[in-house]
Amino acid sequence: MFGGLHSPHPLPSAEALVEIARAFTPRVEALGPTPVLLDLHGLGRVWPDPASLGTALLERARARATDPHVALASTRTAALVLVRVQPGLTIVPPGREAEVLAPLPLAALELDPERACLLRRWGLRRLGDLARLPARGLAERFGPDGPHLRRLARGEDATPLVPTLASERFEMTLDLEWPVDGLEPLSFLLGRVLEPLCASLAMRGRRATGMELELSLVDGSTHRRALRTTAATAEPRTWRTLLLLDLETHPPRDAIRALGVRAEPTPARTTQFSLLDPALPSPERLAETLGRLHEWTTAGKGGAAALLDTHRPGAFLIGSFAPAPLERRRADTRACAPHLALRAFRPPLPAEVALEGGAPRFVEAPGVRGAVLDRAGPWRASGDWWDVAWSREEWDVALAGGGLYRIYRDRLREQWFVEGELD
Repeated sequence: MFGGLHSPHPLPSAEALVEIARAFTPRVEALGPTPVLLDLHGLGRVWPDPASLGTALLERARARATDPHVALASTRTAALVLVRVQPGLTIVPPGREAEVLAPLPLAALELDPERACLLRRWGLRRLGDLARLPARGLAERFGPDGPHLRRLARGEDATPLVPTLASERFEMTLDLEWPVDGLEPLSFLLGRVLEPLCASLAMRGRRATGMELELSLVDGSTHRRALRTTAATAEPRTWRTLLLLDLETHPPRDAIRALGVRAEPTPARTTQFSLLDPALPSPERLAETLGRLHEWTTAGKGGAAALLDTHRPGAFLIGSFAPAPLERRRADTRACAPHLALRAFRPPLPAEVALEGGAPRFVEAPGVRGAVLDRAGPWRASGDWWDVAWSREEWDVALAGGGLYRIYRDRLREQWFVEGELD
């Protein structure tokens, strides 16, 4: 037997009907805030007949909702259709689903306006009118949706009840008898809340991709910090280290009288290890190392460099350091073409360049000096006029003293620089 719960009026919360239903059975399917469907099979030992079960559902719903609807039927579809339009308690005897649904209006199916208008033009007003139409004719006009509508009007199930998983909240709080001040006692307290929290995550095969820490201070204010890591983990030692490193940079302004931690859960990480590839660093230890680097370096200086979509030389930003898995490449037996690498000087070397016909003839810079034997260029680039204007004229030169270098002229300042050595 299946049951349906529906409230036509707003409830105190969207989960109110689900909480009422879960008091009777864990197999509850929530179709939005309302209605909800219940799988009531196996409850005959507690409620010997459907009437007593329906009355218990109705009384429990009236305690939380105004004018609730309760329907019991042998099919999920019949309970769903009836609970939308029938107030109070409705019980359908087994095998009489189509008969009970027949006098109901087509609006009980919640059809889209275009299809409902078409059915009214055909002269259909009740579910019984739709249930009596031949399935083949409906399929010719509506495709697969036609027979599906006919089954709904007859109260026949097309899909099983799919229970909605209960939302899991992973959080721990700790009220202190005496306020604490300083990171050393706080480290011990964080361990007391993080260890059971991470244990509950691991028990359910979950990991945490983020942690929110809330500290209630003596002055009545609240100090909140949120951390995220590139690799989800359920190691309490890792999260305690990351939270303490963050609090070193952003300490609370007063003593702490209570603390709470909430985890953002994610499915457990699955890793396929290889006997041939080198071992990668542990994501937990990597997260700790990066957390320490973030605290030791200037803000925004720790992470992985990522190129920007611009032609401006040397433009990059710092992103999260998350190494991708190693990819095995097939060996290429063909000879690889040589590649030139630019060993950039940071900062570029100021240079004196003699020109001949507008092209470099002699280059002199700290550690670099010689006549130009061969050259390629110029390559000119400019842009970002709305921010910091830049304009360059680049040359690749081969010097008599040996070596290939890239030089450029800053056309705004009219100065020459050696950017790097080509190798």
